[in-house]
Amino acid sequence: MDLMIKNRLNIPLNAESFLRFYTSTGLLICRGYLRVVIGGRGPYVEFDESQVVKENIKIPRDQEWRLNSENAYYIEFRSIDEANVKVYYQRKTVGYADYKIDLYYISPFDLFLKDGSGVID
Repeated sequence: MDLMIKNRLNIPLNAESFLRFYTSTGLLICRGYLRVVIGGRGPYVEFDESQVVKENIKIPRDQEWRLNSENAYYIEFRSIDEANVKVYYQRKTVGYADYKIDLYYISPFDLFLKDGSGVID
């Protein structure tokens, strides 16, 4: 794991069920998480389906093609608020990170804790 990223995180690397994650506008987006993954495209917080607040995310119209595509590596969701946080639902494995199929990923740069502090500095 990239030591610089690890030192900037304001959450433990592995699962915490009590933490709640919010967008910059204060919209609840996830309850708990599984782990933080550092890959070729940076850090991502990993969630299972039970942790994602589904009523607070949607698939943008221009991303609906991913639902029926054999080539799409993920389905893109966005938060329903002005923050427009990108949420990935992984459908295929990739070579540059240890993303798992059927799990959700969000950049820690887009996530905030209840007190308004960022998940990463």
